[in-house]
Amino acid sequence: MERQTRGTEPAEAGTTATSTATSTAPPPPPPDGRRRTNVRWLIAVLLGIGLVVAYIDRANLSVAIGDIQQEFGFGPEIAGIVLGAWVWTYAAFQLPAGWLADKIGTRVAYAGALIWWSLATAATGAVRGVGTLLGARLLMGAGEAPLMPASAKAVAEWFPRQERGLASGVYGSGSEGGAAIAVPLVAGLLLIMSWREMFLVCGLLGLVFAALWVWLYRSPRRHRWASAAEVQHIEAGQVDPDVAEEDRGSALRWADLFRFRSVWGLFFGYICRNFLNYFFITWYPTYLMSAEGFGTLDLVAYGAIPGIVAVAANFAGGAFTDWLVRRGVPIGRARKTPIIIGTLAAGTVGLAVFTSDPFVAIALLSVAYAGSSFASAAIFSLPIDIAPSKGNVSSLYSIQNFGSQLGGLACPIVIGFLVAASGTFVVPLVLMSILCFIAVLIYGFVVKVEPLRLEQRTV
Repeated sequence: MERQTRGTEPAEAGTTATSTATSTAPPPPPPDGRRRTNVRWLIAVLLGIGLVVAYIDRANLSVAIGDIQQEFGFGPEIAGIVLGAWVWTYAAFQLPAGWLADKIGTRVAYAGALIWWSLATAATGAVRGVGTLLGARLLMGAGEAPLMPASAKAVAEWFPRQERGLASGVYGSGSEGGAAIAVPLVAGLLLIMSWREMFLVCGLLGLVFAALWVWLYRSPRRHRWASAAEVQHIEAGQVDPDVAEEDRGSALRWADLFRFRSVWGLFFGYICRNFLNYFFITWYPTYLMSAEGFGTLDLVAYGAIPGIVAVAANFAGGAFTDWLVRRGVPIGRARKTPIIIGTLAAGTVGLAVFTSDPFVAIALLSVAYAGSSFASAAIFSLPIDIAPSKGNVSSLYSIQNFGSQLGGLACPIVIGFLVAASGTFVVPLVLMSILCFIAVLIYGFVVKVEPLRLEQRTV
């Protein structure tokens, strides 16, 4: 049974309704006699599962590429283009995807993205050549573009400020978890079916999850499983007590977001920080084999260590930033402290070039990857914290994530050229350290963690 009439439900989509609702706190829902439920954590887990599904669909082609090359008869140059094609459209559609998620709402945007990219994944099993294969991957990347902006919007809707860090850590760990399970899962499927059938199964998996999402996701006041006590807990913690009522703005136009220094800080900070993350996605195995002398069995035994440590660090960083908020630490310091600590730790990646012991190198790389992940939850929370209203959360996150993907696009290309020119990984690893320190300066001095107000624009 619904706890209130539809007329008092805050609009989930559209900036107009949000603009009128931000000046006053929403009325508390009538008591329903139930203790505080924890549906919000189910939502966080649901978001994490969605990210796992996305990573499976990103990685499945890399596992099947050998069989596809044999069937279609193309070489490694074409394979490289096809493997990275999804990133092109994923990055290109970030900004419009964030704007759209703010317009149509979390539930519809997330479900639409799932259905789109799952159909594109399933269609990959029917391709007849390189052209259609490339087209399917481009469509898949475009379909995944709303995923992270809509996830941030869901966290803004479902979590009070003192829990958003851990919530972001829970769903963000789906990236490391998805990357960890995608390869063995897809390889196992290929042992029992053809690559075409594998893509169909992966696509069906996404469609099943889309149906689950549509069934389970509602805003807190509309969710029949959430008690009135949980809704009150969420809404009471969504207003910053340090910000005066008259200083709480309403939703801004999308174009106006680019007139703030903090927004550009989110953008450039993530470019620098994500360069390191994509090293682990792209060049990391090659580095271990060529620079540290690892063999295939060594990769199997030790290669996953940095990723496993990173998953734990993701949760730890989220819990730490929330602990600081609960302790009464101002929100800016509570977010920036784990970001600066983690990103400084990530900067130790360059030390790996000064050791000849491969296991010391693994340890240093683990520290670096863990440091980057320790900062993740707080970084994911920043668009929520600086958004003037929920009507801008997805747009702000998409701007940040666009920077992330630019760093991701640049990483494999820049590293490839530097390795080709120098014959070693020394310069790339030192460059990653420098970029991490630049990111620390950006997050420390450029990003101001407070709601944006048009009269305070700096551009």
